[in-house]
Amino acid sequence: MNAKSSRPKDLIVLVADTQQEKTIATLLNTRCDSLRIHQPSFEIFPHPQRDPGVFTGAGNFLRTFVNQYRYALVVFDATWDGSPATVDEMARKVQTDLDQSGWQDRNAVIVIDPELEIWVWSDSPHVPRVLGTDWDTIRALADERGCWDTDASKPHQPKELLEDVLQETNKRRSAALFEQLTRQVGLERCHDPSFTRLRQILQTWFPLD
Repeated sequence: MNAKSSRPKDLIVLVADTQQEKTIATLLNTRCDSLRIHQPSFEIFPHPQRDPGVFTGAGNFLRTFVNQYRYALVVFDATWDGSPATVDEMARKVQTDLDQSGWQDRNAVIVIDPELEIWVWSDSPHVPRVLGTDWDTIRALADERGCWDTDASKPHQPKELLEDVLQETNKRRSAALFEQLTRQVGLERCHDPSFTRLRQILQTWFPLD
């Protein structure tokens, strides 16, 4: 996409890594019907310094683009080495930076708690199929590792569980894996608060006609 076009594009997205990039791009390219939005024109940038770079530098990074896009979306994980605050505090800090960088009233911040892998763990039958296993094996591994409480709908260590499953199935963690999951898993099955917030924001900005 040509960021120098005189007509503003709909959306610029700042993310922390290529897994987030592929996930958001797949949602916006292929899942607009499921999200109940019209397809926006968009561009996605992974920050070279990943989650800490997004947290400390989103405002400066996106300042340059303030007249080239209608809306700015910032996505990053809550859990990373040295993360300094609660989810709400991190979101408010980045929101303030964006407001002061010219994006007031047309930006949103999604802090995924604890990390992107939490979106993987819905009850869809596609999840184990894409990962090359089955739910019984996943739950047995989760019990063995102690990363998913029996009465919880999501594991409390989603990244560690995904890595363990991929090791067991000899699959490689990659952006392509997240793209495949995003394409195939039913979005209505994902009840994570950060994903619900993302969907609500997109529906507000890009409603169906």
